[in-house]
Amino acid sequence: DEADGYDETIVPCDFKRAGQITDDVLWQRLVFPVPNGCRLTSIMDCCHSGTGLDLPFNYEVGRGWSVEESPAYSAGDVQLFSGCADDQTSADTVQNMCAGGAMTNAFLQALADNPMPLYPDFMAALHRGLRSKGFRQKPQLSSSQKFDLFGRVFSLSEGFVPNSNAVLGRVQNPHGPPKRKKKKRRGRMGGMESLFAAGVGGAVFATLFS
Repeated sequence: DEADGYDETIVPCDFKRAGQITDDVLWQRLVFPVPNGCRLTSIMDCCHSGTGLDLPFNYEVGRGWSVEESPAYSAGDVQLFSGCADDQTSADTVQNMCAGGAMTNAFLQALADNPMPLYPDFMAALHRGLRSKGFRQKPQLSSSQKFDLFGRVFSLSEGFVPNSNAVLGRVQNPHGPPKRKKKKRRGRMGGMESLFAAGVGGAVFATLFS
């Protein structure tokens, strides 16, 4: 059900025995159960993570929201900030003698520079921060709700938008699943090797509210 014909995955430590965890499973287990009136913010600073939670709405710079070909709608307010597009890799870096993700550092710096940004401004700051360090990856924003990008301030701890999806669940593409592209992805294999939804989230909160 992906535009490129590939699911995104995370690779658990027991993947040789249990297999990889697809974005379809992450959506079913993490996203769909979030009720109306609750919010989940996920940060995935890892390779091929652009649509890592299978959220239906994707932010496109200068165009606003686009909708997935086979959208999966849910009632909660769920957002994903991913380190790169689905066909890109997320770089590791060292800053202040500490190893981490390039997008994670840009994320923290953007919030430090502007603690209450509008979403387009925040995404632009992420892209600028990475370009200034010589990184080519392009962070992505996806959402379970199609909210007003220029009327909502990004905050990790304040506010949510109510459900506006008329239908809940996955809507299949009437033209069938897309064909896989023959061109192989570059970079290391393993999908989203490092899931930072919890770890980075804790680091962000510790940095912002300490």
